[in-house]
Amino acid sequence: MVNAASPAYLARYGVPRSLDDLRHQEHRTNSFFDDAGRKTLWYGEYPDGDSYATLQLPGALHVNSAQTYEAAALAGLGLIQAPLLGIGRYLESGSACGDHTRFRRRALAVSLVVAHRSNLSRRVRAFMKWIEGVLTPYLE
Repeated sequence: MVNAASPAYLARYGVPRSLDDLRHQEHRTNSFFDDAGRKTLWYGEYPDGDSYATLQLPGALHVNSAQTYEAAALAGLGLIQAPLLGIGRYLESGSACGDHTRFRRRALAVSLVVAHRSNLSRRVRAFMKWIEGVLTPYLE
């Protein structure tokens, strides 16, 4: 069941089905502080033909932690664009709603850095296999 905050937000601002909706329905967004502690604008990334473009929207709430970012969206304080790995459980349980396909960002690169590729311990190899299994469902 979707929480009350999400339907209240959508009732007030509408369901964004296009980039024009995001611009003209006056949606509120949540964004991060940058590394220097300055407020940043929300840069929604979206597919644009064979590449990606960004849509710059003013942020209503600026946070500096992923947990607060997600909690603010769940509380109906504004839209977020977050990795499915982090918010997928909320979408599956129905406590959040959203279209994670229409405005999908490009996948972020993930790297595992090890000191030496040769002679990796069994523990490191097991960890590498485990993390690959965790991340595989979220790859494009």
